[in-house]
Amino acid sequence: MNYQPEKYWSKVAQEITKRNKGNVIAGDDEPYYVYKRQQFLKIFDKIDFKGKSVLELGSGPGGNLKIVAQHQPARLVGIDISENMLQLAAENLKNYPVELIKTDGTGIPLPDNSIDIVYSVTVLQHNTNYEMFKLYLEEMGRVSRDKVILFERTESIEKGDELNMGRPVSTYANILQNKGFKLIATQYLPIHASYYVCGAIRKVFNPKNRIEGEPLTKLSLFLENITLPITQIIDKFWIQQREVTKMEFQKIK
Repeated sequence: MNYQPEKYWSKVAQEITKRNKGNVIAGDDEPYYVYKRQQFLKIFDKIDFKGKSVLELGSGPGGNLKIVAQHQPARLVGIDISENMLQLAAENLKNYPVELIKTDGTGIPLPDNSIDIVYSVTVLQHNTNYEMFKLYLEEMGRVSRDKVILFERTESIEKGDELNMGRPVSTYANILQNKGFKLIATQYLPIHASYYVCGAIRKVFNPKNRIEGEPLTKLSLFLENITLPITQIIDKFWIQQREVTKMEFQKIK
């Protein structure tokens, strides 16, 4: 598969539209991703966005922007590479004052130090081309005047595939250090047992060519629903320093 970000995420947006369930999470609303979303929001919703200018890189259909908007930021901006995603976001956020901007893949079209908080949620991990990944992480640092907050897949060593690449926390830290930022906190989502079990179910009981946004088979949905109550208990006690990780960076004054 030749991964082309704009084409791929436009296709995902089309799949979301077909399902017509008001899904503003991401490409999936399967039981595991709903649970993962809940765990993410417990952390995300504690960030102080009130009165700040805020930018989301890879805003997708607008689910995270809607959460931030409820915190009453002074300015809210979403950037995405897919016009289809931006159209979904515009519809989902029509009652909120949000600026939506399309990036052409060469950077963030905003001035230096123009946004208080710049964040991404499982977006940079899909930039599997290292140069593109580095470019956008540096751009986040260039635009931010205070904080960069990342929720991205991390691993002890770089590993993954052409759709999803996990990188060490140190990789993120070293790049942003060169832009004047210091890593001040890390936090790992407690989802690991559920991640492994539901991931195995998804892989075994669905077509290999399924893309994000396409519905799962009824059997895999059933299996996720009956296993999640058990894996959620294990998640509380078995937390690994990998997968979705909150990394908070502060600009050194």
